[in-house]
Amino acid sequence: MPASAIRWLVALTVVFACVVLGQSLLGHAEAAARTAPTLAAMLVALATYAWGLYPVAGSLGVSAGALVCLAWAWAVLQMAGLGWALAAFGVLAGTAVWQRRLRDGRLHRLRRTLEELRGQQTVKRQAIALAGQTADALQKKLARYTQLQAIAEALSNLTDLTAIATLAVERAFDLIGKSDVCLLFVVDPDQQELSLFASQRREGMPSIRAKHGDQFDRHVLRSHRPLLVSDTRRDFRFTVAVAREREIGSVIACPLMAGESPAGVLRLDSASAGAYTQDDLRFLDILLDLVATALTNARLFAKTQQLAVTDSLTDLTLRRPFLEQLTRELTRAWRSREPVSVLMLDVDHFKAYNDTFGHTAGDVILRRVADVLRAVVPPGGAIGRYGGEEFVVLLPGLARHQAGEVAEQVRRTVGRQLQGVPREGERRALQAVRTAQPAELEEGVTVSVGLAVFPDDAKVDLELIRIADQRLYQAKHAGRNVVVSS
Repeated sequence: MPASAIRWLVALTVVFACVVLGQSLLGHAEAAARTAPTLAAMLVALATYAWGLYPVAGSLGVSAGALVCLAWAWAVLQMAGLGWALAAFGVLAGTAVWQRRLRDGRLHRLRRTLEELRGQQTVKRQAIALAGQTADALQKKLARYTQLQAIAEALSNLTDLTAIATLAVERAFDLIGKSDVCLLFVVDPDQQELSLFASQRREGMPSIRAKHGDQFDRHVLRSHRPLLVSDTRRDFRFTVAVAREREIGSVIACPLMAGESPAGVLRLDSASAGAYTQDDLRFLDILLDLVATALTNARLFAKTQQLAVTDSLTDLTLRRPFLEQLTRELTRAWRSREPVSVLMLDVDHFKAYNDTFGHTAGDVILRRVADVLRAVVPPGGAIGRYGGEEFVVLLPGLARHQAGEVAEQVRRTVGRQLQGVPREGERRALQAVRTAQPAELEEGVTVSVGLAVFPDDAKVDLELIRIADQRLYQAKHAGRNVVVSS
């Protein structure tokens, strides 16, 4: 039976017993004397039981009703049994009240213990949730560091600047995520401004129109420090970002350092405000350090390669790489049945210049002759320093008469531009003036040129060089400052 039904049953029974007892007391005394002890015992039992069944107010109500009825019956009938019933009621009611208080105390302690346990459970759940969040964050950081390690390994295998820039943009876009675009700007040394070098954008985004950066990129370039803008509309350092092709809500950017000065800026932006965190900026900064190291290594590698094939004085190709290029060009010309011409030229009376004005003045002459060759030789040609004061020129696709015209132009230009070199001011600056100038130097700097053509004169590289060199010496014996082509 439900507890509520039991409460109602007890209450109705108490009321019934009180009503019956009251009617008995108001009616016949003999009938009341017979039923009073039974009803009194019933009321005592029910009142005592009520203390364990009802709340305190209900228990007091039941006990008060039973006590009134018992006291009324005892006062009317003056029966000893009713007196004992009153005494038993007092003892039992007191015991029930004491037990109720003990039970309520235990319940209170149990409730408090339960609340403490619930509080501890909540704290434990929060700790577990925090530990889970920490574990997720650590896993994310570990994944990013693993990506950085893979990026470092990939960058270490690249020596091409374009490949390094492309990899940097792609990996930054994937590593940070949450971005609409990733842009890499480099400093144009000629214009002294940023120029877009590589980019990556989210699918569906329009092409990038800002080819020279904006206020965020220029700020990083000036400050040499990383930048995090959580909300472009609330950052007092910048005006409201207006981009025609996309909306910019948040930005992170880092400088690409080359030594102490920035060589560029890598920047990511998103239309959402608060898209990036300090962790994102820190990882981007680490990535830029790796990219800067890779770019430095690539430049050193390119410089080493250039030094391996380039003469340091004239910036012309050295003898061995020139011969390798000549071999490749002859192979191509053999398949395409095209002519290839080779010029060998030598500075006339070069030893006399060195003896008269010094080797520094001789170096000036060699550099100026190299400048003339770069200016005169048509596109597609190759120029090399063959050794000492000798130069060699490769002219793919030019027949004998065309190559002869180039040779004549070189001869005339050297004679015109280097007439009287070194000049009086250069002599004083170089402190290379000797005694009287020899007669053979009075005409200034001149060159003699020998010309050989593939396949008419020779079909192999070294034989072609030998014939051109032989005709160069014929030009020397012919009085110098001439071109011998056959």
